Amino acid sequence: MSLERAVLRHPVDGVREWLAFADPVDSWEADELSDVKDVLDAAEAANRRGLWVVGMVSYDAGPAFDEALRSLRAEDVPLASFAAFETPTTTTLPSGGDFAIGRWEATRVRREYETDIRRVKDLIARGETYQVNYTMRLEADFDGDPLGFFAAMARAQRSADHLAYLDFGDRAACSASPELFIRRSGRTLESRPMKGTRPRHPDPINDADIVRELLESEKDRAENTMIVDMVRNDLGRIGDTGSLMTTALHTVESFSTVHQLTSTVEVQTDAGLFDVFAATFPGASITGAPKVNTASFIADLERTPRGLYTGTIGAIPPNGDFEFNIAIRTAWVNTNLGRATYGVGGGVVWDSDPTAEWNEAHDKARVLYRADRPFRLLESIAWTPECGSVLLERHLDRLSLAATHFGFDVDLDEVRRRVESFHADEPQVIRVLVGLGGAVELEPRAMPMPDPNPVVVFDTRPIDRGDEFLRHKTTRRDRYDEARERFPEAYDVLLWNRLGQLCESTIANLVVEIDNEYRTPPVEAGLLPGTMRAELLDRGDIVEAMVTYDDLREADRVWLINSVRGWVEIEIDHASAPGRLAAASAYRS
Repeated sequence: MSLERAVLRHPVDGVREWLAFADPVDSWEADELSDVKDVLDAAEAANRRGLWVVGMVSYDAGPAFDEALRSLRAEDVPLASFAAFETPTTTTLPSGGDFAIGRWEATRVRREYETDIRRVKDLIARGETYQVNYTMRLEADFDGDPLGFFAAMARAQRSADHLAYLDFGDRAACSASPELFIRRSGRTLESRPMKGTRPRHPDPINDADIVRELLESEKDRAENTMIVDMVRNDLGRIGDTGSLMTTALHTVESFSTVHQLTSTVEVQTDAGLFDVFAATFPGASITGAPKVNTASFIADLERTPRGLYTGTIGAIPPNGDFEFNIAIRTAWVNTNLGRATYGVGGGVVWDSDPTAEWNEAHDKARVLYRADRPFRLLESIAWTPECGSVLLERHLDRLSLAATHFGFDVDLDEVRRRVESFHADEPQVIRVLVGLGGAVELEPRAMPMPDPNPVVVFDTRPIDRGDEFLRHKTTRRDRYDEARERFPEAYDVLLWNRLGQLCESTIANLVVEIDNEYRTPPVEAGLLPGTMRAELLDRGDIVEAMVTYDDLREADRVWLINSVRGWVEIEIDHASAPGRLAAASAYRS
């Protein structure tokens, strides 16, 4: 198994370009720890002959650089693999072929994960370590083209700088990494560790608040500083005396699903490739402090090898400068076995909360759920021959927010022109569909007829308040479709969250009348902010307030509202209310 082709985003004359590599001149692979140095030396020698070199080093190769390090071994992942190429082709993100991914399953259930976090905290309490980067694996069945999967990951993580795809024939590395491991520019060696994570919020104001909270978090700043000290120690081993500098401390980098706290350390050095790796690999941010002891604890606790995950992928152009990522947000695809593996985790310190660590791990996996199949942005706009489009500007505002959140290109003026030029003889619902690259499609449909018996039931399962596909309207309607499939005979299904708060239905926002006040659940409950809802809130006709099951039982009247159907007064089938909804509501009351 050797590297056959690669696609990376790499700086060219100061600008990041997609570079495609094919038909290697030579290649080298290490399956034994004793071969890793030879592979890196051969790759560096080829680079000195004027060739591009691209490759990877597995996390499991750590002991090749320091015999005191301990790691497990993934049998289907090479310890190191590099190939030499002539000049690459400047390209765009390749689309790849079709692919299908099964359900991602964690190798550790929540209870086990949180128990291991407590074990780490016990180790810290005993003074055996100060910080541990604890991780687990997600696995799924895979069929199709790994390049197509990588392209979907790259689109889902468009703001990440260190994207890379490596093709080994029957295996592939798909990395949407946002983290720089090591970069050489002339004699300057730079590392930019990430430590400190917050999930993105779909509302820009709340999202900005999250950034401020992360910057001010004493826990995250202390954790980041601890890793910076480790990186300084690593780089100081090979740097010129007096050249070590922390050029940026505690800055926030924002990506599609998370905000990350980063810092930057630089040093001047003439060290060769292997010596750089011997001083710095594996990266401090994905091991812990102290590195050797912590790597041993990681092997004992995780019990499954990391493989390429938290290793590195990079490229060396003919001038000898190089850039390698930390292989996080990275999947290893084995097409022979039909399996994909993806690692997630985070740094654990003495005051870490096990539940928060579990949630953070899943926040870092959100890129998978965006990537597992394509989707488009969606707006459903009511149109009549007499009035034209209804609430068009509010629909465009919401579309713009979704495009910003997901990184879609959208020309709002084009959408406006297309909708305003639409004509029909009968009332219609115009479905506006926008693809990732900005392609706009209009699908007119007949206006739905009123239902004479709008009886609504409760879903049996709570929603995840953090699900970004509830906050933005897209063609990814899994949660809504699943609820409708459970109750195909009902007019609609009411959704609720784990706190026992009512959210919305599968097609409309909820309004309840209590004591002559018209209340609608806030976005924080987990719902799509409808355009009619926004209009009524701005006019003062309704107010935002949490709505519990008890509130629903006591309400004088209940409606579902959206810009297509307007106000629909509904009847609630209270017999369908799950016991856990009523119990959660009573507890919160």
